[in-house]
Amino acid sequence: MTLSELTKLAMMHKIAKHPMIPLHALPPVRPFSDKKSNELTRAIVEFIRLTGHYADRINNTGIYDSKTGRWRKGGTRKGISDIIANKMIEHDGRKFSIMVAIEVKVGRDKMSDHQLKVQAEVQNSGGVYIIAKTWEQFFEEWQKIS
Repeated sequence: MTLSELTKLAMMHKIAKHPMIPLHALPPVRPFSDKKSNELTRAIVEFIRLTGHYADRINNTGIYDSKTGRWRKGGTRKGISDIIANKMIEHDGRKFSIMVAIEVKVGRDKMSDHQLKVQAEVQNSGGVYIIAKTWEQFFEEWQKIS
């Protein structure tokens, strides 16, 4: 699936979700891209959700406290992946859920020591860890999970 196909899928989902709204009145879906980390993250989360799986974006930035004028640490663990997902698969007539952690790295961005530690923990516990650098590379790795 290409990013333009994902955009079409999202629009078809929007049309199905709002059948009483005429097509000309529905705002178009913003096209998906993988040029920046936020754009690739948005595309991945939407793809996973639109194809019937679970995904959540994890916000691990600090919080600005306007009362004190200082930044506070976020409530998540250092190194947590950008996206946490579950992929449902079927094997021998039974359904299984596989935990997938996805770290988005666009351009020259590199994994930190904390992220490498979380990657090892996810993989050692039977989960799948994907480092998504482009849409095509992510999609290929997602398709391999079975």
